[in-house]
Amino acid sequence: MKNPFHKENHTGLIVGAVVAGALAAGAGIWFYLRGKRAAEAEAYRHEHAQDYLKNKQKKKKKHKTGLDELEDIVQQQQAPHEA
Repeated sequence: MKNPFHKENHTGLIVGAVVAGALAAGAGIWFYLRGKRAAEAEAYRHEHAQDYLKNKQKKKKKHKTGLDELEDIVQQQQAPHEA
């Protein structure tokens, strides 16, 4: 007959369950925070996706000179050299 007052030792099983639960909780929190940071980073990237366009300098348009203006420019450049 089995002794009704004899208790089995389940300490190892309890410690193992606590450790496994703590690891699972830690992994769950880590994945949650990682996903939250990734979502914040993605939102920031979408919000500032075209900021670099604002910083671009517009190219200056070349001044187009007509033939009349060209003759005056050439004369102005030659005048200091002749004097």
